[in-house]
Amino acid sequence: MKQAKALPLFLAAFVLSVTASAQSFADKFTIESAETVLNIGERIERGEVIGEADWDSLFATKGYSIYNMRDSQREKIKDAMILAFNPARRAEADSICQLRPKVDTPALVLCQNLCRLAKRTQEARHFLGSTDFARLLAKADSMVQNFIPRRATKGTVALNDLHLICFIPDATVRDKAVQMDLNLALNMSEDEIVRLLAHEFFHNYRDAAYNIDSRDTFLKVFSHFQNEGMADLIDKNEQPEKLYVAFGEDYARLFLHELADAPQTLLQIDSLLTAYKAEGNANGGEYGPLVELFVFNGHPVGIYMARLIREQGLLGKLIAQFDNPYRFALIYNEAAKRKNRHGGHEYTLSQALLQHLKQCSQ
Repeated sequence: MKQAKALPLFLAAFVLSVTASAQSFADKFTIESAETVLNIGERIERGEVIGEADWDSLFATKGYSIYNMRDSQREKIKDAMILAFNPARRAEADSICQLRPKVDTPALVLCQNLCRLAKRTQEARHFLGSTDFARLLAKADSMVQNFIPRRATKGTVALNDLHLICFIPDATVRDKAVQMDLNLALNMSEDEIVRLLAHEFFHNYRDAAYNIDSRDTFLKVFSHFQNEGMADLIDKNEQPEKLYVAFGEDYARLFLHELADAPQTLLQIDSLLTAYKAEGNANGGEYGPLVELFVFNGHPVGIYMARLIREQGLLGKLIAQFDNPYRFALIYNEAAKRKNRHGGHEYTLSQALLQHLKQCSQ
């Protein structure tokens, strides 16, 4: 019998490091909400009547309780589950899944998602029972270190928890926790899940480091562009519209339109500065015309700018300034000018806008 070879010291140290890190995430996730949905779904499939106490127990689980749902929202989930898991209504469920969702039909998206989940309950149970979520969270934290400066890890940074739920096919952050839909997770590879979690951890590290106290709308908008653009480099690299497809082709197309139109959006933002200063922003609050240009929470313009910066070999410079929107704008301009010197036609931000961002950052 051959004797097993010892792991190289550096590899053994890495394995021990990941294991220790995973242990630190052992209490950072829950699957109770998703499991409760599957349990109720099996009872519906057997023809049982689900009482109000059972529904109350579902919405009291950590993943759902964060939402503080209104009765109307709870009813939509209940109705969708009763349809999705009832064998006698399978034809109706199949018909609903053929409908084309639109931007303004979230109830349809919810119903379709639960109908699709109902067809893969065994797969879902296996996923919940066999996935080491603590390890995935630890891998995400390790991955995000490649997108933040070393100074960002000094001290204690509170990272988001993870709750698996059954809702719309999305992953959102509420009350310092990532709410990830189970059906969405089933359609993702392990690497995709890790990258999504790393995206959210990036926001945790940046929020902890960000110390610019300004209510200026322009600075806040560019801060969002930087925050989402850099995070999107982690998980939405080549297909930034991928997560929007489940909400309908129209929604995905709208995102891609905004992405392609990012240079024009930057030009429009630049052109608003003169009017903004003339009005004096008297109320000290948000500047309406600028807010109207801020769509998809800044993702399209943000990833456009961050991609260009990376494309021009300036990602390291951007990472060093990951919490400074003024420096982000400067680095974007440097990247745009580099590309334009080789035949590009990128929009460069005006000196007036850069100076405004600088003043508001001080």
